[in-house]
Amino acid sequence: MNNETNWTYTGNGERLDKAIPILDNSLSRMTVKRMIEEGKVLVNSKCQKASYALKNGDQITIKKEEPKEIEAKAENIPIEIVYEDNDIVVVNKPKGLVVHPR
Repeated sequence: MNNETNWTYTGNGERLDKAIPILDNSLSRMTVKRMIEEGKVLVNSKCQKASYALKNGDQITIKKEEPKEIEAKAENIPIEIVYEDNDIVVVNKPKGLVVHPR
């Protein structure tokens, strides 16, 4: 399912990849750059580079996709707990252990 958002830019000369995160604060600049490269960001119905200097009145269209659901499965991995109290846990994470699965 695609979610399309449209804006009319009011300003002059701001880079496309810098303006969009201001218009939609749910998008990071890196996410916007990737979306531009994938052709999901249009200016006046055309693909533009991230460095494109916006002009007053430019029509910006963003085609967002619904996030894909991923299933992270817990594993029983022995981890050394260095310190623990009611508010914090400090662990000695082994090198190469992935903590943020994609």
